[in-house]
Amino acid sequence: MNWIHLAASHVEEAHGLWEEAWAIFTDPSHILAELGWTIIQDVFVIWLAYGILFKKVILPRLRHEIHKEIDEEHNIKHDDK
Repeated sequence: MNWIHLAASHVEEAHGLWEEAWAIFTDPSHILAELGWTIIQDVFVIWLAYGILFKKVILPRLRHEIHKEIDEEHNIKHDDK
């Protein structure tokens, strides 16, 4: 009996699903919260990951390795003084 009641209550609630979703989607506080999290993720996380990890750590190592391979391929020796 409980399963029938549960299924019936879902059918009744399904009519209000889209109205509830639209109310959440257009709610100014929800929009501000989404914008806040987007700014936190995009600006801080991605900016830090790209700006610090990629540009300062990964890219210089790749450039050094590529430069070394090109030098070896062309028999170029640098005078490190």
